[in-house]
Amino acid sequence: MKLEITRPNTTKARKAYLYSSEIKHDTIQYVILENQYLCTMKGDKNISKGQIAMNNSLRRFIGKKVGDNVYLEYYKKDIIDEIELMKINILAINKISAERMTPVEYDSELLISEIKDYYMNAGLNNSQVIDFCYEEYYFYLEIVDMNILSGMLTSKTNISLESNHPNLILNQSINSDLMRPDFAFEKLDIGGLKKEFEQMFRRAFVQRLFDPKTIQKLGIPHVKGIMLYGPPGTGKTLIARKLGSLLNSRAPKIVNGPEILNKYVGQSEENIRNLFAEAENEYKMKGDRSQLHIIIFDEIDAICKKRGSDSSGVGDKVVNQLLSKIDGVDSLNNILVIGMTNRLDLIDDALLRPGRFEIKLEISLPNLKARQEIFQIHTKQMQGNNFLDENVNLESLSKLTKNYTGAEIAAVVRNAVSFSLQRKVQTVDDKTVVKDEKFTILENDLLQAIREIKPAFGVDESEMMLKKVLYETTHFVNLSNLGKLQIDKLQKTDIYRTSSLLFYGNPGTGKTTLAVRTALSSQFPFIKIIKPKDLVGLPEHEKVNYIKAKFNDAYKSEESIIVLDEIESLIEYVNIGPRFSNNILQALKIFIKEESDNKLFVIGTTSQIEVMAAADLVNCFSEITEVKECDNTDFNDLCEQDSLFKSINFTKNISIRKLLNQLEIQ
Repeated sequence: MKLEITRPNTTKARKAYLYSSEIKHDTIQYVILENQYLCTMKGDKNISKGQIAMNNSLRRFIGKKVGDNVYLEYYKKDIIDEIELMKINILAINKISAERMTPVEYDSELLISEIKDYYMNAGLNNSQVIDFCYEEYYFYLEIVDMNILSGMLTSKTNISLESNHPNLILNQSINSDLMRPDFAFEKLDIGGLKKEFEQMFRRAFVQRLFDPKTIQKLGIPHVKGIMLYGPPGTGKTLIARKLGSLLNSRAPKIVNGPEILNKYVGQSEENIRNLFAEAENEYKMKGDRSQLHIIIFDEIDAICKKRGSDSSGVGDKVVNQLLSKIDGVDSLNNILVIGMTNRLDLIDDALLRPGRFEIKLEISLPNLKARQEIFQIHTKQMQGNNFLDENVNLESLSKLTKNYTGAEIAAVVRNAVSFSLQRKVQTVDDKTVVKDEKFTILENDLLQAIREIKPAFGVDESEMMLKKVLYETTHFVNLSNLGKLQIDKLQKTDIYRTSSLLFYGNPGTGKTTLAVRTALSSQFPFIKIIKPKDLVGLPEHEKVNYIKAKFNDAYKSEESIIVLDEIESLIEYVNIGPRFSNNILQALKIFIKEESDNKLFVIGTTSQIEVMAAADLVNCFSEITEVKECDNTDFNDLCEQDSLFKSINFTKNISIRKLLNQLEIQ
């Protein structure tokens, strides 16, 4: 029905109820306004027929004014959804008598109890502004968050209050309402990061649940900083964003690091100060009773590089400003700063000490169980709507996606959907049309998607593809088996976590091919090759950084292999002089022997074994073996594999490359 809006009388103007004579006097009826807003209507015989009375706050909320018509229908469901969680911001407080307002102090638990009594069983909506009278004051409240869009307030509704109004000092009796009572990790949809989230909760939030007076007696400050680091796509930003679902505190401020920087002198530092201004003002008024303010810096390495590395000095000033805000003379106890970075090594050391970014959590590549959880999260909705084939085995898919990040697994699922949708598209009369809307995502769609999307921390297939015919000699097979044996030992042992093998021999004997085949046969999820051509044109320090980056990436994988091809060229060895790059040599020595938490196997190749021995690089390898030229036995093996070799007049030992060149000439 359509009703004309009018004003309620003064005594009823402060309650978010509707009043109408369309229902029996003093009875209650739940209604829907404009097909979306749940409200409570009370029967009032004094309202004219065809009219409905509502206060100013409610009119503004639905976008109507006095005299407008509003569409109303009675709530048809038998049961109204109950509001479990509600966050309210007190926008303003005024005296009913219109006298001059002076600051007033209230206990939050008392106000929450009064609000519940005032609006018990009322229909309310998310983002709605409501009025509330208590003692001699009018309160203007905004519902900033609810667990549902609209519902009924009950005695069981958990309400949290916040306010920045200068005339209201809101005392929290204890901080136990920091956590949402319905919080469950499974609801956050963060696959495989439960351990990290629990550690962050224990170290950063548990202490804040206790009464501030109790914590003061302990004499310890709250943790003020958390640094999340790890490879791209592993869920660092996701964890930070999901904090809003965990806490009853103010919504976190999320800032991208580069947004802080400004071309004007001093503006970058002011941007940092502005982020903390709200927390400072509240802390001055309420002290340890103030709410927790969370500030999140994404890509924090953009603004907090090591001091002295920035020629302009702006970065140094930003770091100094951030240090003073987190742990300065007038440091705040109501802040939690979360930084996220892919490059922890770039962050200034002063930021990482206890008292600042005290908690450092590595968000690493997901393991098998974590990958399965991520698949479940990204397929949950399609599974619930019967779009996912029941024969899809997420566990087997998880085994096939070793070293995939959470973002890459999400991309796999999206790609699989595109394969499924493509089957329903056809061309009719030069027009592309959808055959029908019924489709199913099959396991084969997901397998195709996995083949198409390669992980950043996976096998470097473009470099590893051997685009030539492979011939196997007895000597070649024996060396390959030696490599496999060394890799198997590394996989089975817990005594050491790094092992290495050096293939040496004359040019053209197949060292690179042997190294690549040995690496690929291991089935390790992370395999990268460092070739001299990758370093061409780079200055010396950039070459060292390139090698360092490859090894750092390898350390992030549970099992990895690095192939160092033509080590003599990597270290820029020249026989005239002789000359070589000592910086690159020392870097290789360090990384070949470096132990990490995960297992790494290094395979090297060289044609200058004497140079490697003189440079003391040979001693860095766990095992060295010679790749010899083809002898009569090897040549006979080749003739059995390819009759074309029989046309060659074999008289002495020769490299496989020269044999192949002669084969091409024939």
